[in-house]
Amino acid sequence: MRDASAPPKNSINKETILQQFIASVKKKYRDKTKEIILFGSFARREATEESDIDVLVITSGNRFEMQKNLSEITVEILLQTGVYISAKAVSVEEYSFMKKINTGFYQNIAREGVSIG
Repeated sequence: MRDASAPPKNSINKETILQQFIASVKKKYRDKTKEIILFGSFARREATEESDIDVLVITSGNRFEMQKNLSEITVEILLQTGVYISAKAVSVEEYSFMKKINTGFYQNIAREGVSIG
């Protein structure tokens, strides 16, 4: 995974919004959140003003419940800021399976993903 030390150019506002998302997930679901991974154009530092923020949340809980919870957080952020965070939840077991069979999605995460929480 890549180093998350520097945000993409012209993305300070989105960086702040991403930190808000991370804080909200950790506050509400710390015990069920194993890892938060940033990927996509924002992780590659190629984001534009129109880019969404792609995030993978690995959960020890029920992934469907976590996906619902993430959707509530992202909709709230979208309504407050106009920034769309595309958050996908997977269970620890699903992530391990994706890694084992080396899915395209996993390859993408391994290549460009940045662990952010």
